Amino acid sequence: MTNPGKNVIPLQDELPSLIQSLRVPAGDDPRFGTRESIAANYEAFQAICHAAWKDIHTRSIDAIMTMEGILSPERRKVMPPAMEFYFQRCIQIWRRMNDALIWVLLGYQDHVIRTVCHRKERQLLASANPGPMRKLLENLNADSKSIAVWTDATTCVDVGDIFCRAPRGKPNGFLEVKEGSMNDKIFELLKAKGSPAEISVQIDAFVQENGPKALKQLERVIRQRTRYNEVLDIVQYEKGYDSRRDAEVIIEESKVTLESYDPELQAIIDEAVESPVLRSLDRCLWIYVDRDPNMPPTQKIEDFRIALQKAAPDALPWIQRNFQGKLPFEAIPLEGNLYSPEAVPLFLRPLRAETIRDVLLGNLMDSVYIFLDWRELSTMIQEQGAELAWSTFKEGRREQAKPYGQRKLTIGERVPRFQTKDGHFIEGFSKVYRIYFDGFTPSSIVAQYLELLQNPQHQRHDGAQPADDLESDSES
Repeated sequence: MTNPGKNVIPLQDELPSLIQSLRVPAGDDPRFGTRESIAANYEAFQAICHAAWKDIHTRSIDAIMTMEGILSPERRKVMPPAMEFYFQRCIQIWRRMNDALIWVLLGYQDHVIRTVCHRKERQLLASANPGPMRKLLENLNADSKSIAVWTDATTCVDVGDIFCRAPRGKPNGFLEVKEGSMNDKIFELLKAKGSPAEISVQIDAFVQENGPKALKQLERVIRQRTRYNEVLDIVQYEKGYDSRRDAEVIIEESKVTLESYDPELQAIIDEAVESPVLRSLDRCLWIYVDRDPNMPPTQKIEDFRIALQKAAPDALPWIQRNFQGKLPFEAIPLEGNLYSPEAVPLFLRPLRAETIRDVLLGNLMDSVYIFLDWRELSTMIQEQGAELAWSTFKEGRREQAKPYGQRKLTIGERVPRFQTKDGHFIEGFSKVYRIYFDGFTPSSIVAQYLELLQNPQHQRHDGAQPADDLESDSES
């Protein structure tokens, strides 16, 4: 959708071309056919790419705000459920397009995404000071060498108000934008110098002059600034204290290359034209595709379970024994990527743009499902000289009671533990989301865990670990 009053093209009709603009913003221009030719024409290449991405971002803001207005509480009372679903889905797609811009501008540094993503509930853009923010975006984006993204229009950035990539000497990175006379007073107060007693006197004077609401705003600004500084330290120095996780974090680069299963996934989807298809990838990952538009998702999932039971008769009984019925059959829909803000947006994965369109807004909605066979995965890990162990149910429930940012991953009320025979271990196995939503093979994820545990610098027996450049399970 675009601005009201203009010709509106349904998002599903233009989604493939939008995806192409995200992936190849310079198109098939012969000046940019090779790395060498791009380097030789870099300024022109940068200007074209930035223009394409700025256009997507501007259109996304227009579309989100328009559809948020359509979904007002009064209108939703009389709106057909299918129509409400469509607008909500379109809003999420546009937000994930902005996530894709962030991923590209960050050079696919996924550890930065995880550091700035806190899974906060997104507010309406209309309540996020859109007038001044859009004016600021316009000013920053006037320079062809700069590109700025409004982070409230993403799902993956919860730090700062603007992310800007610009030449040296200009605003760069995650930027906080505060305006108003009260914020000006607060920032002046934060610059105050002197002894604690002297600063306390200045705070008391500030409260006396401006009232208790000003004190609450001061406290809020201090919390935001503290958290903002923590995040920037981790992003800049690749280590630091994360109060959300209540842990010290260390970022390290993995030498293991993660392998995508998307080419095989695309082939399976293409195969399932006439009838459902069940296939196994990388031994323990099962893909089920059923394109029948008249069959409800619940029936497709049940058919998936029945087909899996025939193809791998030991998989589900093993889960039943080890989780005592607390882990139901988990068939993860491919479009679940839309609601995993830390994951690489589906638009940037090596699937055909038309396939992505159909999964999100077409005849492949509720049609492609993924299942991880924990039994076979455990066997794979054992063959590598390690073990996938599990906590008690009581320990798992205790973990689930912790604040979200401090929880280890639980599966069926149990915490998985990746451990070696000499006693070193990592609790959580949180990289499982990269299998479901990033499209990486289980074997390459396992290889990264083994790499970390085999590094003598980080071998520990207490379950603590540094955060590598892909994820962090339980840091210390």
